[in-house]
Order: sequence, then structure tokens, then C-alpha cells
Amino acid sequence: MIEARQGELKRTFNRMMSEVVRTGRCCGCSMCVVTCPYGVIKYNPLSTSPYIARPKAGSYSCPISEEIGCDVCANACGRLGTAYMKPIRAEEMDVWVFGRKRQEYEPCGVKRFVCIGRSTNPATVSNAQDGGAVTEILRCAFHKGLIDGAAVAGPSDKLWLNPVPRVVTSAEELTKTAKSWYTYCATPMALKEAVDRYGLKKVALVGVPCEISGYATALGSDTGFITAERGEKNVERQKRHLKQYVESVQLTIGLFCAGTFVFDGFIREYLYEKLGIKPEEVVKINIKGKLIIELKGGEKIETPLAEAKAYQRPQCGYCADFSAEHADISAGGIGLSGWTMLVIRSARGERIFKHAVESGYLEIKPVSEQGINLLKRFVYAQRKRAEEHYIRILHKK
Repeated sequence: MIEARQGELKRTFNRMMSEVVRTGRCCGCSMCVVTCPYGVIKYNPLSTSPYIARPKAGSYSCPISEEIGCDVCANACGRLGTAYMKPIRAEEMDVWVFGRKRQEYEPCGVKRFVCIGRSTNPATVSNAQDGGAVTEILRCAFHKGLIDGAAVAGPSDKLWLNPVPRVVTSAEELTKTAKSWYTYCATPMALKEAVDRYGLKKVALVGVPCEISGYATALGSDTGFITAERGEKNVERQKRHLKQYVESVQLTIGLFCAGTFVFDGFIREYLYEKLGIKPEEVVKINIKGKLIIELKGGEKIETPLAEAKAYQRPQCGYCADFSAEHADISAGGIGLSGWTMLVIRSARGERIFKHAVESGYLEIKPVSEQGINLLKRFVYAQRKRAEEHYIRILHKK
């Protein structure tokens, strides 16, 4: 329940703008833009943050919120909790998504089991990031009729390295979006397009942890804050926009993420100016304790990861979620080559995963104890980093 209880703050537009956007905590997940009933909030991909397109007074003022009341956007913001300068608690999201809180034996979030997997198709593996497991799960879901579209990140028409939100409407299109990009892309914008433009009813959402958290927040939001005084048409419109996009989602796949890079800094300053790599020559980037850049022609260039981290988006420091803890299936290639670690978290995630295995899309193996320990190490490190960031920003206040 989002409705404020004693000692808790309501989640309002003004709080979201002052505590999240102005302070630099906004991750740019775009769920506030996706759910805005009036098209007031827009998204700037260059700054990866929302802005008010038609401000009444100043860039942080929403005329709709002030005149009739709204706050739908704030109730889809995972970084705006009911306590001052605090995000939604992970355990609260657990209940919204899985119907229960995580147990002591689940240090990396609610789960059913963990394994490693890869596509049974060598062509998919060679084209994918790490094993092609995500691609094959989506392919199976399309073929089984479980989804009619997927909201993903894919290469822009101008530059492969610049990811943009894409709506995939068939299994055949998946190959074009099989790899990972390390500069930020607001994938939920494709979810909005899938529903508004294509009229899709059964959508898969593939995103990094902050985007999955935005989905979980909108899914779990109680519409009780939308009062009758706003007028019948506004009440219906606000309730519909808060829920219609997330209710179209039939599968969420979360990608392990320790942070993404600023596009201009990473691509132009680091790759092009410092390393002398032409962006248009890059066909794949991967991180395996170091940065691995593959070029057309097969050449690989390896550089220290610490150098690239200088270009990481500062807002990523506030994220405590490495392993996409509120996805149906979480996936990543940590400690693996040619395989994907898969954390199966929900009943529907397990059902679709089993379809992929039993129908021959995936081959799987048990995950090693070393792999589990590596996952825990990343999870704990990210939580510690986020806690330190919040301590610093609260100290400044």
C-alpha cells in the first residue's frame, strides 16, 4: 500500500521533483513519463532525466498537479519512498511482485532457483552477449503465444553503440537486439509505445534493475491517492495510466547491472579521443573484470575497467540493486564465458523458463558455488555503495 500511514510521507509530484530529480538521484527509468496521464512529463535522453514540457512557473512545476491534482508519476517512481530522501524498500516491492518478502536464505532477493544457460543455436550464441539465454527465452515466449511484443533496448539507426527503446513484435526481430549496451537506454519508453502505438496486450519488458523497479512500483501502487474531487474523467484517466502499461506486461527480464556510462563521456571522450577507436567500428562491448571491445574484422581491445568507470553515470551510485531483484527472471554473464547466469524468481518466470528448456531453446547446467559467491559479492558491494551515497546526500542536507 502506497497510501501514507502515520509517520510516513505521501508520494507527490513536488516531492519527486525536489527529492529525486533536483538532487540528481533520478535514474532516468522513464516510468514517470510512461504513466503521466496528460503528457506533461517528457524525457530528455541526453540528460537521462524527465522534465516538464509545459511548466506553469519554472521547469519543475506541473500545471496539472497544481490545478486538479495528480501525482501518478510520483507513484511510479522507485526512488521516492514514504520516508524523506529514501527509495521504496526492496522488501515492500517483494510483496507487490511476489506476494511475500525475501527470506534469510535469499540474500540476493526472492528466488526459486539459480542456474546457468545458453541457446542451443550456435548462431544465436555467437551473436549474443553471454550465451543468448535472454534471446531464447523471448523467442520461446513468442512462439508459444505467451507474448505479442517485447520492450527492449536496441541500436539506433545512426550508431550501433547508441541504444534506443525498441518494440520487437516477432521472434525474427530479436537477433537485432541480442547484445548489451553499456550507455543508458530508457527501455520502458518502448513499453509505452507497445501499448499506445501497437495496441499490444502481452508484452515482455527487458531492462536494467532501476527500470524493473519502476515497473514494480507502478504495479504495486495503490490508486487510493486518486480522489473523487479530481473529477470523474480525471480519476478514470489517472487510474488507467498508472496501471495499463504494467498490466500489459506478461514477463520481466532484468539484466545484472553495476552502473551504466554517460554516452558522450564513454563513447566520444574515452573510446574515440583517448583510445582512438571509431564508434562505428565497434560491434560488441563486454565487461569481464576488464573492458573488452570487439571491432569489425575480429580485433579485440582490452582496457582496465577502472578507466571506464570514470565515465559512469553519477545517478547509478544510488542504486542498491545489482541483480534486478524484482524481475521474473534475472540474467547476466558475471564470471562466465558463453553462458548466462539465470535467477528464476517468480512462478510465471519459471513457467516460461521451463517452456524454453523443454522445447529445446535452452540448455542449462547447475551454477557453481563460486558463481553464487560471485553474485553475492556484487550484490553486497552495490548495496554498500548505495548506502554510502545516501549517507553523503543526507549529510549535505
